[in-house]
Amino acid sequence: RKGDVYCCKKRNDIFLKELSSELGIDRELQDITPSHRSPLSSLFSDPQKMELWLVFIDTDEQEQEEMLQESRSERKMKKLSDSIRQQITKVPINTVKQVEELVYGSVSDGETVSLHWTRSSQDRVVLVAVSQFARLRCTSHLHLGLIEIECRKQRFVRPKALLSEVLVRY
Repeated sequence: RKGDVYCCKKRNDIFLKELSSELGIDRELQDITPSHRSPLSSLFSDPQKMELWLVFIDTDEQEQEEMLQESRSERKMKKLSDSIRQQITKVPINTVKQVEELVYGSVSDGETVSLHWTRSSQDRVVLVAVSQFARLRCTSHLHLGLIEIECRKQRFVRPKALLSEVLVRY
């Protein structure tokens, strides 16, 4: 391995080892550089993580898939902006479902843009939330009452868990 940072770390490690031998520190304790901890080793060393893992592996595959899907949905929900997340929880689920159908029906593969008129701030919040949840780019033109939703991916895939379903559990 090469590089300035690596060489500097190596020199520091050698210096500290020499210093520890001069001070009479036991050879087994001389390696004072931190070792890398893999995710698996952190799983075994943390009792809470281990308990969750044991519960997870004791369930059947369908329940495991549901647990993973719920975890993914929660992560997606956290990626919504704070203000949108606070406001979307106050919107009726049926409204969210209608907007999901509208957005997912208008977005297609490739670099497409769809425009949506908004009558109220609630409509705007729902359109933005659905777009953010589906990882679509959303631009709000407040002076026109218009929301521009853009798919920048080559292939758009509708989320397995919809925002409306996550909101029911949230």
